[in-house]
Amino acid sequence: MDILTTITEYKLQLKTRGYAKATIEGYRKNLDQFIAYLTGRNISDIKQITRQTIIDYQERVMNETNAMETKALKIRAVKRLFEYLEETHQLLVNPTEGIVETCRKNRKIGPVLTMAEVKKLLQQPNLSLKTHIRDRAMMEVLYSTAIRLDELLHLEVYHADFADKVLYIRKGKGNKQRVVPLGKHAIQYLREYLEKVRPFYARKNPKERKFFLLNTGLPMTPHSVRGILFKYRKQAGIKKSASPHTMRRSCATHLLQNGADIRYIQKLLGHRHLSTTQTYTKIMPVDVKKTHEKTHPGVKKSETQRKLEIRSGGKEDIEDNDD
Repeated sequence: MDILTTITEYKLQLKTRGYAKATIEGYRKNLDQFIAYLTGRNISDIKQITRQTIIDYQERVMNETNAMETKALKIRAVKRLFEYLEETHQLLVNPTEGIVETCRKNRKIGPVLTMAEVKKLLQQPNLSLKTHIRDRAMMEVLYSTAIRLDELLHLEVYHADFADKVLYIRKGKGNKQRVVPLGKHAIQYLREYLEKVRPFYARKNPKERKFFLLNTGLPMTPHSVRGILFKYRKQAGIKKSASPHTMRRSCATHLLQNGADIRYIQKLLGHRHLSTTQTYTKIMPVDVKKTHEKTHPGVKKSETQRKLEIRSGGKEDIEDNDD
């Protein structure tokens, strides 16, 4: 199996499988680097690649002066290649099996707003102004649904179902579709925006179906959304970043803090792999432990036990147990 031919075929499959354009470009670039590495080691057949080859390549990547996430992306592209070859029965053994993207353990998690900070941010718009009603609706949607910026910008007017209290994401990452729930505050401000503001803006561009519009009638852009959040963050005196992705992380983290199952959060976020969602557990490990203690049947204490502990001064027998 010629390496160049095999990898070229895989690159073509990426588009068929619905990967985003940016992801495809990143994989192409990183796989080209992998090809150059293999060429330097005189490896021309994909079946010549062993686990040791992958380990050596990973070590070389880790020695580069790049950010940890960049290094992880280079390894990820190679892992996805071999997963594809195994899945399509072109290889019986996957040499990347068990290889860990270092970034998944060591990556620096981006900023997360506290619930109080989110509340303060959402209260900044002056609701006597049309643009501010739109801004509040937009921020409520970002926090309520944890959708990505690109997903927000691709929303159209018929994607909101107020009867079922959901939002239909028709153009998610990798062209995947999903349904996300809308909270009561998001519904309240979306209704107000659709009834009082959008029709006014849409008069200048009546054929436009995108949900969120600028006052010119044109669809909102990534720059305009980020600018709005930046303005209200500064106004609220919040020092952390308040980007669309910060809102997404904050929503997921707050759900986790309040005991939501991580697989539910995975579906909400539209993550392909659970390991991606699990990075959120690094943000508030103490809260996860508290939730576990309160909810796990083998850990949570009965009301009678708690009362007995209070009467005895809270003393408990301590038993060493490694399980």
